[in-house]
Amino acid sequence: MRHVAFRDDVDATVEEPVDEVKQPLKVLDIRQTIEKLKGYMKFGKASALFSALLEEQCTSTPRPDEHTMSLLMECVQTIMNSKPERIHHASFRAAYAALVRVVDKHRTSLLRTSDFDSDVIENWVLDAVLHNDLFTDDTYVFAKAANLIAAHITGRRDEAVSMENLADVAALDRVLLPCLRSLMARHGTAWAKTSVEMVLALCTYRRLTFHDGDRKEVDEWTSTIHQRKVAPSSRGKHAAAAAEMRKNIVAYNDTQTGIKVGKSNHPLFNKD
Repeated sequence: MRHVAFRDDVDATVEEPVDEVKQPLKVLDIRQTIEKLKGYMKFGKASALFSALLEEQCTSTPRPDEHTMSLLMECVQTIMNSKPERIHHASFRAAYAALVRVVDKHRTSLLRTSDFDSDVIENWVLDAVLHNDLFTDDTYVFAKAANLIAAHITGRRDEAVSMENLADVAALDRVLLPCLRSLMARHGTAWAKTSVEMVLALCTYRRLTFHDGDRKEVDEWTSTIHQRKVAPSSRGKHAAAAAEMRKNIVAYNDTQTGIKVGKSNHPLFNKD
């Protein structure tokens, strides 16, 4: 049998130290979390954390209420509208594209329980994802982005024009025209030329549906493409110059060749 002995040197009046009970962490609600994210100095970090929050809310069970989803969409809208010039900046465009890809991935959940229209997300995708894909040197990514931009023109834009929904056309053109400018900037790249001309041809065909200022740009791009197509290449210019020089060579006799310089051909004398 085991005997249990109690220590006589323990003073019962002295309390044993007790581990401090940790207070549970306060769980922030969505609004508080968003406000906290706004305090980060680095946009890339805040954007990544907000994307994680968005992913968590859209996949949680049960699904968040309409107020929460609307709050998330309003935050994305604020991000897209506050500093639009940064969306295509080399330092920020990857973060914007990543965020909008998460929004697009969960568009069904976001639109089901919010007051936003699907065209809003479509314009974000066009602006932050497809437009930024135009800066790539990957021929496949570039061609795919150009084809999807063309689909926006022949699909959503044509439908809005046919229904005379001027507000939707204007909202789409606000993000479409910057895409067209970036496309046109790549026209000098050999592998991009076909995709650029394909998209610009669609716009040329629809030139009358554009606002006056935008139509002027479309006409200028159309003219530039046409001029580049009909302009002779540098090799052709050299060949033409060589042919013109050969016209001035005449034979004096069987063994001697001379140059017949006429006033109409020689640049030094043809001053009038």
